[in-house]
Amino acid sequence: MSETAAADPYASHQALYNRVPVPDHVPADRVVEFDYIHPAGIEEGDVYTAWDRLHAGPDIVWTPCNGGHWIVTRGEDVRFVQENYEVFSHEVFTIPRGSSRVQMPPLTVDPPLHARYRAILNPVFTPTRVRTLQDQAEQLTRDLIAAIRPRGHCEFVNDFARVMPVTMFLGIVDLPVERREQFVEWGVTFMTSTDSRTKLGAQEKVLAYLKEVLDERHANPGEDLLSKIAAWRDNPRYEGEHEVIGMAVLVYFGGLDTVANMLSFITRHLAQHPEDRRRLIEEPDLIPQATEEFFRRFGLSNTGRLITRDFTYKGLNFRKDEMIMVPISLSSLDDRLYPNPMAIDFDRGIGPGDHNTFGNGPHKCVGSPLARAEVQVFLREWLKAMPEFRLDPARPPVTHAGSVNGVSSLHLIWDNQEQA
Repeated sequence: MSETAAADPYASHQALYNRVPVPDHVPADRVVEFDYIHPAGIEEGDVYTAWDRLHAGPDIVWTPCNGGHWIVTRGEDVRFVQENYEVFSHEVFTIPRGSSRVQMPPLTVDPPLHARYRAILNPVFTPTRVRTLQDQAEQLTRDLIAAIRPRGHCEFVNDFARVMPVTMFLGIVDLPVERREQFVEWGVTFMTSTDSRTKLGAQEKVLAYLKEVLDERHANPGEDLLSKIAAWRDNPRYEGEHEVIGMAVLVYFGGLDTVANMLSFITRHLAQHPEDRRRLIEEPDLIPQATEEFFRRFGLSNTGRLITRDFTYKGLNFRKDEMIMVPISLSSLDDRLYPNPMAIDFDRGIGPGDHNTFGNGPHKCVGSPLARAEVQVFLREWLKAMPEFRLDPARPPVTHAGSVNGVSSLHLIWDNQEQA
């Protein structure tokens, strides 16, 4: 390690997430100092208050951080970018460019070609399949609660959030549950690390492991999703191993992080708002509607798009090969769409089509039906067994930013006699 790196713990961060000069075509009043990996203010509040500060400025801004990129801050512009893939391509979705070495179809393939890869994933998330998985999630949730409850405390992220949905995912891909902690470590390191070697090193471990699994599943296929992905090698439209490994990597990262973070943000809110806990306990039929409000409030992903040609939008000149960020968290907090957006309000009447959390257009999240089922199972089972819990005042929650907003730690405490 160099003396500079030793003295500055963010030296490696600055090497990868570099600052660049402001291009001539970017108006001065649109330039902001915003590093989405370390947004200013996250230490004082949480990741959402840090992001929400951008709403005080113009609707579309440009930052010199992380290689330089545009950011859309309002829901209508988030949706516009998501739906207009001809201009805002999914072929590059990580910021800065080069922070991932793997193409991940169908995420990184635009229509019409992306449909061939979606066809492999879609059968896993049919209503019939999701109902079966929901039954499994219910039993797993009950078992986890039974193990946690007698303690009177837990660190929710590692004791539950990274166990229930991850175990469900490992069943879908038929990977060993006993290696869950290692799989999660690789995934979280890639999603959150600001050190280029550490980040890409984690991705390389995932690649090496999945290649071995795919080779084995191709030779001895089962009914799991990785077997279906491996079988793409035999499809007449197969174009190369990058398709197979890319699909597997996409499924891997998608299954290990997103639902875990959503459950953690929801639980943090419920620990702080006993009135919402009690209402869901007393009105269980409200849980599906509450789930959509939680999804609305806690938008997770902050991904990029590659601008494919020079394009003018709302008076701004976007240039070919520039990157633009689509932060779902800001769409969720847009006061033009949702009055008092930072508040959780089960009576908003939010439905599945009333928020951008799972995306819009052809790249809408294929796993959203299972995510909904898992959150609803959690709310029913956890609140039924654990109606009273609160934050541990000695260890406040810690959130983090990045390509996926998340909760790093969430310490809860409760009195067991209150759960009787």
